[in-house]
Amino acid sequence: MTLRLLPLIVLTGLLASCYSPTERIPAGARTVQLQDFTVKSEVQGSNVIEVPSAVTADPELVVETEMTAIGDTEVSETVEEVRTQVPDVGVEETELGPVDFDESVRAGVLWPVDGLVGQINGRPVYAAEFFLPIQDRLAQISNEADLVTTRRAIIQIVRERFSVYVNSELIIAEAESELTPDMQQGIFAWLGMMEGEVTAERGGTRFAAEQSIMDETGLTLEEYLEQQKNLGLAGQLLRKRVQPRAIVSWRDIEQEYRSRITEFRPPGSVQIGRILLLNSKDGEKIEQVKAAFAEGRSFSEVVGLIDAKDDGFWRNFELKGSGLESVEGLRVSIRDALENLEMNQATPAVAGRTSTSWYAVLGYITPPSFSIFDPQVQLGIRNKLESIRYGQQEEKYLVSLRRRWVNDDIRKMEIRLVEMALRRYWQG
Repeated sequence: MTLRLLPLIVLTGLLASCYSPTERIPAGARTVQLQDFTVKSEVQGSNVIEVPSAVTADPELVVETEMTAIGDTEVSETVEEVRTQVPDVGVEETELGPVDFDESVRAGVLWPVDGLVGQINGRPVYAAEFFLPIQDRLAQISNEADLVTTRRAIIQIVRERFSVYVNSELIIAEAESELTPDMQQGIFAWLGMMEGEVTAERGGTRFAAEQSIMDETGLTLEEYLEQQKNLGLAGQLLRKRVQPRAIVSWRDIEQEYRSRITEFRPPGSVQIGRILLLNSKDGEKIEQVKAAFAEGRSFSEVVGLIDAKDDGFWRNFELKGSGLESVEGLRVSIRDALENLEMNQATPAVAGRTSTSWYAVLGYITPPSFSIFDPQVQLGIRNKLESIRYGQQEEKYLVSLRRRWVNDDIRKMEIRLVEMALRRYWQG
């Protein structure tokens, strides 16, 4: 097949009003006719572009069906592919849509396929649509846990999903009810612009974009755009109704900072060392340690001399104040003995019935503290409080929507969905 050239170049015919007497036709010029741009042109030296037939050939739709055994059931797997000829490449295959299973349920097995469970603001709630996002989780749980645990988990998953589903439907219905005709026209224009952007980002054609979205999300292009529209409407409604109520004041930040003061200003601690020797078998070491301290050696030097356990470290005590007098849990006699000593200086020997001990302050630990005027501290507290307030206000708003919008009995719909899930996924 040939590619016909469209522009007509006219070299000899000019409008009289534009013709200048000084213009002359160059030597060797010839008149160009329509047939010069066709395959059948007889003009010597004319170029004709030959287009491979594979470029303009229609794609071929191939449908293949195979039988596959899944457990005790035999199912037919149907796959549709679009095959096209690509020059210098060969045949390219593109799977069309998801794999469809035509499964025959075994006799005696209850398996509800679909059903109208109820309505929310006139919007029908179908079982198949409801279970689609959670069916893999339900099937996995039914194979892993015991019957009691499985039943409890299925009920919990269905209830959580139903709560989210109802809230979503209520928010979308409320948002759509507030749209004026001008807003609706704006949404239509926005959806058209989004469709163009999605198509451009996902292959440049509607078919390629729909196939890409189907592979990624399992949705058609129309369903994907509807989902994006609902997300936009819900987000705008919540920002309008809920966000202004989730206010955090400076007083709230101060109260939160004081309630978490130990987190932002953790108390310091003191490390106490100890040498403990038994009177019954460490008599020589006891005398050696006494002599070393009498010579004025430090606690660490003596620890290394006798190779004491844990390098002489005993315990870490939290400081409630600035000095040893604020330490809790340390015997008063030891605390008083350490009070006026320098760092790494041992106390006099503390002789007991079975052992002899020496104590010393090995060091003080002062962790970093953060002021309430630290921008990062304020931002962290504010974000946390705003998240909590937003959740509280959102829940209040959803409760008000349920009271005002819901037509059917929510509890009855929830019970029916739970019963349907148990019949499908719980073999009790």
